[in-house]
Amino acid sequence: MGYLRHRLAVLLLSAASGILYSTLFTIPYLLLSKYHTSNTFSRLNQSTQIRGIGTDIAIVSSMVFLAQLCLSSTMGSLIQLANSTVVITIVASVLSLCGALSASRVLYLDD
Repeated sequence: MGYLRHRLAVLLLSAASGILYSTLFTIPYLLLSKYHTSNTFSRLNQSTQIRGIGTDIAIVSSMVFLAQLCLSSTMGSLIQLANSTVVITIVASVLSLCGALSASRVLYLDD
């Protein structure tokens, strides 16, 4: 999207990036709900301390906000180095590719 200056390409690629963004934000929570409904954590954790779904959601949410903080603290420097805001789109596409590759490596436990 950073290299294509055509209006239709920007609209289509913006929609695609929005779908990817929403997917990356919902998959961790879907996995948590799946694991908690199948009692995966209770079978794996035999200690007396039981961790609930609220704690797991808080952990995932804090990691998402930490990632956003790291990204936003470095983007200003990258924009200054490139002298263009196109670097935002390029970094977003590279990091989206990393997220997609990471999501493809998620292991699902059998029920």
